[in-house]
Amino acid sequence: MEKSIGIEVYATSTLGIGGVIRQFPEDFMVEEVLVNGSKAEICPSTTIQLQVGGTPPPPFTQQHLLCVLVKRNWDNFQAVRAIAQQLGISQQQIHIVGIKDANALTAQHITIEGITPEALKKVKINDIEIRPIRYFHTKLSSYYLLGNNFRILVRCVSHPESDIQNRISKVVGELEALGGAPNFFGHQRFGTIRPITHLVGKALIKGNFRKAAMLFLAKPSPNEHPESRKAREELVRCRGSKC
Repeated sequence: MEKSIGIEVYATSTLGIGGVIRQFPEDFMVEEVLVNGSKAEICPSTTIQLQVGGTPPPPFTQQHLLCVLVKRNWDNFQAVRAIAQQLGISQQQIHIVGIKDANALTAQHITIEGITPEALKKVKINDIEIRPIRYFHTKLSSYYLLGNNFRILVRCVSHPESDIQNRISKVVGELEALGGAPNFFGHQRFGTIRPITHLVGKALIKGNFRKAAMLFLAKPSPNEHPESRKAREELVRCRGSKC
């Protein structure tokens, strides 16, 4: 799969430490950081506040309640949908800065339009917590994102501790000599089960929208569920026979 999406070499020559990642959502923690340094914490140490300068806030119906959303093993869009349903509002009233991993424990900022902190108390969803902070002057967008802090736990490493430390030191040294880790895109950007997004994008850039649609809908993968693969193959067959 790596070769099919152009990942053919390592940036370093040192052997890795082995092990297993993402056995549990808590093994992959993400905390979002905004451009002003505010961090969405999984376990908050202090109350986070964004500074809003100048003009007074607009009428309540146009205000955006800034919150920290902590979710465990939830897809971003499914979480937003579930929150909107419990609040009785449209999903378009909830805005995020960036998408966070689903199979993980993550904390991020969101704004919810036209909702009070008291109204948030009715949200009771397993593995989701929403902490209101204050009203913000506008809806959030990627403009406010600085980055993310990660804490990744690697389990089942079988090497002696001295070997692990030695390998880590060598890898860090090689990366520092390169000026940092290369900003390559991995499976997450191509599709972890069905890596096709680069092919769809190429077809779109060339203006072949029909091909892009068929790649997106009908190109099968040996790694996907057999029923999904069968449905895609049936679509190709139907299109060929115009049924």
